Amino acid sequence: MNQDYLIPLSIPNLDQKDFEEVKKCFDSSWISSKSPWVTQFEKLFAKKISQTRYAVAVNSGTSALFLTLKAFNIKEGDEVIIPSFTMIATVNAITWVGAKPVLVDCQSKNDWNMDIDQIEKKITSKTKAIIPVHIYGYVSNIDSLVKIAKKHRLAVIEDAAEAMGATYNKKNAGSFGDASCFSLYTNKIITTGNGGIVATNSKHTYELIKKLAFFDFNNKVHFKHNLVGYNMVLSGLQAALGCAQLKKFNKLLKKRQLNYNWYKKYLINNKSIRFIAPNKKNKPNYWFPAIIPKDMRAKNKIISTLNKKKIETRNFFMPVNIQPVYKHMFLHQSYPVAEYFFKYGILLPSYNELSEDQVKKISELINISCS
Repeated sequence: MNQDYLIPLSIPNLDQKDFEEVKKCFDSSWISSKSPWVTQFEKLFAKKISQTRYAVAVNSGTSALFLTLKAFNIKEGDEVIIPSFTMIATVNAITWVGAKPVLVDCQSKNDWNMDIDQIEKKITSKTKAIIPVHIYGYVSNIDSLVKIAKKHRLAVIEDAAEAMGATYNKKNAGSFGDASCFSLYTNKIITTGNGGIVATNSKHTYELIKKLAFFDFNNKVHFKHNLVGYNMVLSGLQAALGCAQLKKFNKLLKKRQLNYNWYKKYLINNKSIRFIAPNKKNKPNYWFPAIIPKDMRAKNKIISTLNKKKIETRNFFMPVNIQPVYKHMFLHQSYPVAEYFFKYGILLPSYNELSEDQVKKISELINISCS
């Protein structure tokens, strides 16, 4: 929790049952990545969240992406198509394996996910994969994207870091691609403190990522290694927390969706802001409620007013093409819709303990600042 704010952007939901599960693991002494709690967590996550046959728990969402790219043999000289409008972890994983990120703009000012019409234009003989990012818990137009990928024999790796519990055509985010990657960071709907997970229906991919995530120890000769492993595992203690968190996932998911509905209820008459409405196939998890003020004056007033009352907000993601560390790779490239969302967007607080009265207070302050 950010102690500088009376209402922070996010607080993890941690309770006595979480503590008791972690203590069970602690008392057992099975606290490493070989702990039975890790296996249990992976199985529960695959069944409940990703709806896949397998899952591999790792130490971060970025590691999940990196290991998946390695498992698909994506390397120097290869290209991977991603949205410009994404958190920097997506592009970091690609550059770590030496591949080239190829950017696509947002669909429209009413849809911040990848523009499906642009994807095919960016495919070359070097393209090996597409990574759709389900921004802020809104699933990408995944059925059309998968069709394009199949046509060109490309891997689909879902960056579902923010999309636990979101659905598209009543199927869970993370169940569409060749593999999917989730974050378990402290601001996610469930958390292991830090952590990530790769989900897949492929036994081969699952077994390979298991080896890559640790040191590929040999069953016959322990310290004989056929692969370079990266030691990006999740500990038993973290997995124990994850197991306890999964038991209350449905409640935590519904609360995020309820928080969003409260904001809509109290901000519905404010003509200076708008929400992004999902299409009929899409049921977001509303990881964080996101508003888009009509201009910079409105945005600055909202942020200033809430900050004075010690209520935390956050800007949208900075597009990859203007990130200081990466902009040299995208000189003379422009992604105007991604840049529009970054310029105007605001994320509002959402977590399990947030009350309707607090949402009402935040909304009233936003309405007053826009009047």
